[in-house]
Amino acid sequence: MSISKIWTLFKLGIEDLTKNLNVFIYVILPIAFALIYSNLDTLTNEFTFSLCVLLNIAMVPVALMGTIIAEEKEKNTLRTLMLNNVKATEILIAKALICLLFVVVDNIVIYLLVNLPMNEFLAYQLVGLFVALAVIFFGAVVGLLSKNQMSAGLLSMPFMIIFMAPLFMAMTDNQIVSKISSLLPTDAMMTIFHDISSHTATFSNIDMPLLVIAVWFIVSIIMFNLVYKKVGVDN
Repeated sequence: MSISKIWTLFKLGIEDLTKNLNVFIYVILPIAFALIYSNLDTLTNEFTFSLCVLLNIAMVPVALMGTIIAEEKEKNTLRTLMLNNVKATEILIAKALICLLFVVVDNIVIYLLVNLPMNEFLAYQLVGLFVALAVIFFGAVVGLLSKNQMSAGLLSMPFMIIFMAPLFMAMTDNQIVSKISSLLPTDAMMTIFHDISSHTATFSNIDMPLLVIAVWFIVSIIMFNLVYKKVGVDN
């Protein structure tokens, strides 16, 4: 594996992404929502941040990752790269790094927009990045299974709905629904965010949410490996 090839693919990927508004919209939307919600007096800053990061996690590591892989397949770029001695793992790592970069940038911008305390900045950002790492392999699965950008958009929808489910499940007092929601990595993220904002984020309080996120990370890697072995990159 070549670091220089990954770096070159990374730079080219960012350049291509910023020129494609249809795809870049995934990066813009969470920030746009933060701009809107930060001006609403009915929502707390903590809830606004959690809501927008939830949207960011559902869109960028999943939908964006899947779409940019599918876009390369649609244009036959992946096949061309592999014929020029670029490994599939190098391509996937470059795409993942691009998505993780935009996750971090979005989370930082959202944090600044909602004006949360700077002494809690690092804790919020690390949790957001940890969850993004836990779900980004699902985005890679979407990309591997998709023939084009349209199919990537359709395949990413179930994952986006699942990861955004805590937002809707919070509107009900049903205990069964709450139990199901607590098994989702995004719900675990929001729980940790709440503990950070209330200054109760001790390890004994967040050990279960961290375990949930870690389990999703392992499951996503297993799922990715199964799909990768079955269909490869350029199917």
